[in-house]
Amino acid sequence: MENPARDIEQVVRLLTTAITPDIQKDAVKKFFTHDAGFRHPIVYVPPGPQSRESILGIFQWYRIISPHIDITVQNISYDADKKTLFLDLTQKFHLWWSPFSPAPARLLTRLTLRKENDLHYIALQEDFYHTDDFMALLVPPLCIPIRLALRTGAVVSNLAARTTQVLFTTWLPKSGVLADKNDTH
Repeated sequence: MENPARDIEQVVRLLTTAITPDIQKDAVKKFFTHDAGFRHPIVYVPPGPQSRESILGIFQWYRIISPHIDITVQNISYDADKKTLFLDLTQKFHLWWSPFSPAPARLLTRLTLRKENDLHYIALQEDFYHTDDFMALLVPPLCIPIRLALRTGAVVSNLAARTTQVLFTTWLPKSGVLADKNDTH
């Protein structure tokens, strides 16, 4: 990539929604270093010799199990000094055998770049999902109970905090309210 912030959206499309396997293969070869790494909630390819071949296999499997993928880049943040791109993405990924309608899932992707011969290449891709968004990719109806469980965890945390504060008088703020009336933050 000559200009990562400008070029990355097209790179994402070539990797995830390429219309032929050859286009996808060429994109992996063109934009990833030969020793790139890849981290995702269900796969890990450590950086090393020939790791790009394993990354290609992951992208190929991604297209095989979900032949129709919609992906939208919501936001791009590029730190040129640290050679890092952050992408806020939303995707609809539908397992071809799933009877459920696809649900949108948000993820954050961090790309660590390496500059070689005035071009930037992906040296490491890391994909981050919230639990419920990841489940939206696999079994969308399970998002509701997962979100309920996450909300229950928040309620339990608050009850446990209040109970511990009262019983053991520990970790007590000076004031019983979250913000003063004059505090606008």
